[in-house]
Amino acid sequence: MIKPAGYLFTYFYLTGVFFPRSTTGIWAQLTIISGHLAFSIFALLVARGAHRTANHFLYFVRLLLAAIAVEVVSFFATRHLAIYFGQRNALFTYAASLSLIAGISMAIGCYHDMVSQAVPADGGWNKKGLFGVPVNPGNYKMAPIPGMVLGLLTAGLSIFVTVYFDFSEGLFGLLFIVLMFLALRDEATPKHHKLRQTIYRGKKEYQRALIYSAALAFMFILVSLITKRFDMSRLYVYFAPVAATLLLGVLLERKRAPGKYLQYLSYAMLPLSIGLFCLIACLV
Repeated sequence: MIKPAGYLFTYFYLTGVFFPRSTTGIWAQLTIISGHLAFSIFALLVARGAHRTANHFLYFVRLLLAAIAVEVVSFFATRHLAIYFGQRNALFTYAASLSLIAGISMAIGCYHDMVSQAVPADGGWNKKGLFGVPVNPGNYKMAPIPGMVLGLLTAGLSIFVTVYFDFSEGLFGLLFIVLMFLALRDEATPKHHKLRQTIYRGKKEYQRALIYSAALAFMFILVSLITKRFDMSRLYVYFAPVAATLLLGVLLERKRAPGKYLQYLSYAMLPLSIGLFCLIACLV
């Protein structure tokens, strides 16, 4: 139920993008809100997927390739149909969020490794060579200090490309995914709880996700007020994640993991969907 809901919001948003003359007034506003809701729903799925995947690098590569495919189709729509999307597609933001999570995890992991190996119980400093956490891809060991530097550079680069290339939802969207990754952290799953068939493993995860998303929204609103850059239209961006977080507390998740080909299809859905809308726009 979660992905179908995300696709439904996506298609409604694309209707407003490709056929603006048919979606005016309140309908135009609803299509915009639908786009932000679709982003937030899939952002939560990416955050959960970052916990479940066995290969974060492959997950990142698949999202990046899908994002490039979307960009190619979007370029065709802009060039031949005069369709303007405004920002780079959301898949770039999802890929950048995985890179940011990996960079922060690498930096923190190498720091912990350095402290645990270099500072023994008596507090003395061990000067022998140190080796940090495994680095993916390659599955090799990296010294803690270079690992910390590389992790911080990766995290910094993820933030830079998101802001510089104007990825969908920008820095707010990037931080939302990271916070949801923290909110959905592993914990013991109660045997009986009302959220057992949803994306959340229990009430604590649900409450954390709500608190984190609401706090992020209010923080960005406060900053925009302080810097005198407040824009009412941005409220859709800030509060859509809160609404999506609430919504996913009711929508049921698939009981079985999707098969290999179904997984590949999920990555191809956005470029295929935009391609379909391009075809319809060409025919009408």
